[in-house]
Amino acid sequence: MEMSFRLTAVKEMKKKKKLQVGASRRCRRAPAVTILQIPEDLLTEILLRLPAKSVVRLKCVSKHWCSLISSRCFTNLFLNTRRQRRLFMHLVNKENHSEFALLSSSPNPNPDSDVSLVKRDLNMPWMLGGEFVSALRGLLCVRVQGRLLICNLTTKQLVELPTIMPEPNDNNVWDYFCHDPVHDEYKALNVVWEESKEEGRVVRSEHHVLVLGPGVSWRRIQSPPPPPHRPCSQGISINGVLYYGACIDRTTSVVMSFDLRSEEFALIKLPLDVTTSSPNLMNYGGTIAVFEYSVSLLATNGTVDLWTLEDGGKSIWSNKKSLVLPVSLMNFASGNHLKMQSTTRSGEVRLAKASIVVNNHVFFLTYDFERNKITSRVKFNPLSASIGTCLRSNFWDDTESIMYLET
Repeated sequence: MEMSFRLTAVKEMKKKKKLQVGASRRCRRAPAVTILQIPEDLLTEILLRLPAKSVVRLKCVSKHWCSLISSRCFTNLFLNTRRQRRLFMHLVNKENHSEFALLSSSPNPNPDSDVSLVKRDLNMPWMLGGEFVSALRGLLCVRVQGRLLICNLTTKQLVELPTIMPEPNDNNVWDYFCHDPVHDEYKALNVVWEESKEEGRVVRSEHHVLVLGPGVSWRRIQSPPPPPHRPCSQGISINGVLYYGACIDRTTSVVMSFDLRSEEFALIKLPLDVTTSSPNLMNYGGTIAVFEYSVSLLATNGTVDLWTLEDGGKSIWSNKKSLVLPVSLMNFASGNHLKMQSTTRSGEVRLAKASIVVNNHVFFLTYDFERNKITSRVKFNPLSASIGTCLRSNFWDDTESIMYLET
C-alpha cells in the first residue's frame, strides 16, 4: 500500500513538471504572437530600416507579413528609401563573350573617402556569353544567346522572358528594358531590323513590347510604325519616354523616342553640327541631351560640345554649349585617351581610359556638367588576364530592391 502511494506521488510530480515545462514554453512563444499583432504602419517603418536580405527572409513569418512585403506599394517604398547606392561594372570580351566579369562595390562604401573601391566579384554563371541590356531599380537585364534574362541583384532571383516567335537573327536585334513611372510597369522593347548590304540602308524594322507580370508574352506594337532604323546606343528614360540613338543608313543618325504609355515612336533629327555616327545621349537636368567629343583630344583639351532638346516634335535643340573639363585634376588621365562610359541619373558623366589594361587598377570618375566639378573617383581592382584585352564595359549605380519578379 505504501509502495503504491509513493508511485502515485511520483506520477503526480511528473505531471506537474510537464505542465510547468509546457507553460514555460508557451510563455517563451508568447512574444511571437505579440510581434504578429504590430500595427501595420509601425511594422512598415521597422521593415524599411532593415537590410534588403533580412526583409526578404521575414516573408516566411506569416501570410500577412509575406503579403505586405511582396506588395508593389511596399517594394516601391523600400526602393525609394534606400539612400546608399552600389556601383557596378560589367565587362565582356568583344571577341569572346565567354570571358566576362560583373563587379560591384560594397553596399556601404567609406563615406569619408572620395575614392570608392569596387572589388566584389559577383558570381553570375548564367551571364556566360551575355550582352548587357539595361539596369534599373535594382534589376539587371541581359541578353544571353537569344534569351532575355532579368535578375534581381539583391535577392538573386532570375527569370527568363518568353522568346519572340519566330526567333530573330541575333545579329540584327536590340533590346531595351525600362520602367513606366505613371503605370508603375516594367517594359521590354525589342527591335529587329533588316538592311541592304549594298546601300547600307535599313529597309525594314519590327518592334515588339512586353509588360513584365504574370503570363507575359510579346506583342507587336500597333501604333504607326516609325521609319526603319537600327538602334545604336543604350536607352535613357525620362518622364516615361525612352530615348535612344539610331541609324537610318550609313550616314544618317537620329534620336528615336518611344512613349512608354501610348507606345508611340517619334523621330528626332540631330543638331546639324553633330557629326558622330552614334549619338552620345544623357539626362541633362531632366531633359535629353546629346554630347560630342573626341576620344583622342578629351584627355588633352577637355572639350565637350553639348545640345539639349527643347522640342522633340519639331527637332529643335538648344544652342551648342562648349564645356571644358578640368583635365589637370584627372591625374590618372594624363597622356591617355579618355572615353565617356555612361551617365548617371543626376546628370553626371563617367569618364575612364579608352583602353583598359589587365593587371592594372581601373579608374573612372564622375563629372557634373552643371556644377563644372568632379564629384567622385572610383577605383576597380586589377583585372585578371583571363578576361582578355578587347573589352566592352558598362558602368552604373543602383540600389537594393526586394521586388519579386513574376512572369
